[in-house]
Amino acid sequence: MSSTRLRGGGSPDEGALATDNAASKRDKFRRRGMAVALGLSNFSVMGAKCALPSVLSLLMSPDRGMTFLTPTSKPFSSVLSAQYQFAQLLGFSTLSVALGKLLLGPVIDKMGGIRALQATLLLLLSLLATITMTQRFWIFAACWVLVDFVFSSCWAASISSIQQSFPSSEWGKQIGYLATGARLGNTASFSLFAAILFALEDRMAQPWRVIFLLSTALQIAPLCLLSYFGGMTMDANKAAGAAAVKIDNSNNNDNTNKNGPVTPAKDVPRFRDSLAILRREATTPEFWLHLVSRSCLMVFASFLLFVPTLMNQVYGCSNAVAAQVASAYSLGCLLSVSMGSKLYAALPTTKQQIGTMASLLALATVASLSQLGHATGIAPLSWTLATLSMFVWGFAFSLPFYLPPSLYALARGGRQCSASIADCFDFFGFTLLAWFNKYVASIGQHSNPSSWVGCFKLTTACALVAMVAQSFAIGLEKKKAAPPTEA
Repeated sequence: MSSTRLRGGGSPDEGALATDNAASKRDKFRRRGMAVALGLSNFSVMGAKCALPSVLSLLMSPDRGMTFLTPTSKPFSSVLSAQYQFAQLLGFSTLSVALGKLLLGPVIDKMGGIRALQATLLLLLSLLATITMTQRFWIFAACWVLVDFVFSSCWAASISSIQQSFPSSEWGKQIGYLATGARLGNTASFSLFAAILFALEDRMAQPWRVIFLLSTALQIAPLCLLSYFGGMTMDANKAAGAAAVKIDNSNNNDNTNKNGPVTPAKDVPRFRDSLAILRREATTPEFWLHLVSRSCLMVFASFLLFVPTLMNQVYGCSNAVAAQVASAYSLGCLLSVSMGSKLYAALPTTKQQIGTMASLLALATVASLSQLGHATGIAPLSWTLATLSMFVWGFAFSLPFYLPPSLYALARGGRQCSASIADCFDFFGFTLLAWFNKYVASIGQHSNPSSWVGCFKLTTACALVAMVAQSFAIGLEKKKAAPPTEA
């Protein structure tokens, strides 16, 4: 029998070891590349979402903004004001996110996370490029509604990509990278957009076009990385699947899949199993408590969209400074997620976990109350204190927003239903958010502090309700998970 000659005249065992080492290095290279690609994808997508709030005032400006729809008869002039049209846009765009959460999950599962994320970035690039070039508001509005619809698939596609690309032991770490990338995208983009507006505000008639052009360009790098490392991952999965089929056939096992990797039938999630688990969890109080908490915190978090408008109209900051304040809000979110996740997981008792989340939400309540005090005139703030308030706002809500509901979905849903539970929370949250965004955008006079009173009453109430609901939810969840004590 002939044998394969190995380089260097070594033994077959040495050659096999060298081959294994090379494969291991390639796999590490692939995984690192995918980690960068997925983190950068969330960075770029969340960064692009910061473009609209950064330039909202400019877009509505009569001499520097867009060409809005105009009425054909005078009785409709107030109805078709620029402010009213943007209020309608924000409501519809948020509903499109909720609709995407409801519809795109099965599509992502069918395509696979990597291909779905590639399609998401490509569509975002095309839509943002169209927005950069258009002057007509109706084209802008149609594209932005589609941007939000496509945006809704980003997180689910990223999670699915992690399942394709990494062993289960790395999933938690990679999800942390995704959240950090998203918040870093908010922080860096607001700072960058603020610097660009500061440099161009007096030199260009429409500097907002540069912001959307940069948002378009941000999608190119992650798309290229996903094409390369995603291709490597899918090729590796196909090779592993072919090897599994070969081994399976040699063992005379009938559970084969000629189109991909072999998966034991018991491990394949079924739609009816997902619905059964979701139906079971919907009968528990902790499910609804987490849903209420997550929905309230989603409303609380969405105020980021209006931070530049608040600072510009109420505190008299320039558009550049207003965008910089929004970056302080995002910096608070980033610090909370990056530092707090490991600390929360290390807390040994349920009481400490509840106390930590409740303390953060109490701090969030204080941040909202400080803005309410300024709006009512009871405790006016300088723009410096208002900036500090926005930093605390972002820092205080982020950890309660991300961790407890996500950990609940993973623990109770497992592989079959964790995404369905998370999407259910988000669907209700975005539906409520659509109403809130429309309400705040339609405020009569943004420059009048008293017109913001209703908004800050709502955000304060959301923080308080979330604090109470989440505390009970964590307590009930841990109580059911705890082993029974002996009599």
